[in-house]
Amino acid sequence: MHSRLIETLSRAMFSGASAGVASALVAAAGASKSGHRPYSAMNAVAHCIWPEQAPKEEAPSVRFTAVGSGIHLGSAVFWGVLFETLCTSRARPRDVVAAAIATSVTAYVVDYHVVPKRFTPGYEARLSKRALASTYVALGAGFAMVALARMGRSR
Repeated sequence: MHSRLIETLSRAMFSGASAGVASALVAAAGASKSGHRPYSAMNAVAHCIWPEQAPKEEAPSVRFTAVGSGIHLGSAVFWGVLFETLCTSRARPRDVVAAAIATSVTAYVVDYHVVPKRFTPGYEARLSKRALASTYVALGAGFAMVALARMGRSR
């Protein structure tokens, strides 16, 4: 049991990091397309600490961009634990894709319909609804990419 937990957490670090980077890049592109600077999407994530300032901040900074990116990456790794738990060691590609979809949909529902507003990702301050949806699609794709690559190496 202990070794399975360690393996799941280890895998979640990689799949979560990949999903976090993929979704951050898509969020940055969505912010740009909406007329904002690309950094503004990650800045908005820091609204849980600075609720008035962070959602309005356009420029890159340690205070907003780095903190927002850290929060975003941490949450992606958190969701990576769910994803990796859903992916069994004998998962087929379609199972991996189903787990990625289930994880990203769950993340969206929890992020925007379960937790208090103060703890939402904050992307809605800078992204259109379409860009927000694309961010969650990228999250799922990031999870799936790592697991599918891992499957390819083990064959």
